[in-house]
Amino acid sequence: MSDGDAGTEDAPERCPICETAYDSVSVHAEGVAVNLIENERFRRVCFEPIEGDGGAQVRFYHHTHEQAGTTPSSECGTPGGRVP
Repeated sequence: MSDGDAGTEDAPERCPICETAYDSVSVHAEGVAVNLIENERFRRVCFEPIEGDGGAQVRFYHHTHEQAGTTPSSECGTPGGRVP
């Protein structure tokens, strides 16, 4: 988890979307682009809408391949199949 970033200090220990551990978390109020195609570090990013200072924000949970139970070249998402 990122330290000291607004909206990250109260992030849960496990991702509330897929219920797995995550490498880091970030919060965005505007201007977001996500591309994980052939990403060697991260397999998946889960998104959680939150209410932050000044309005709506989106909290991103960044999952590594190990945390997602995959390898960089494999197909499936979470252990147990909750997220494909």
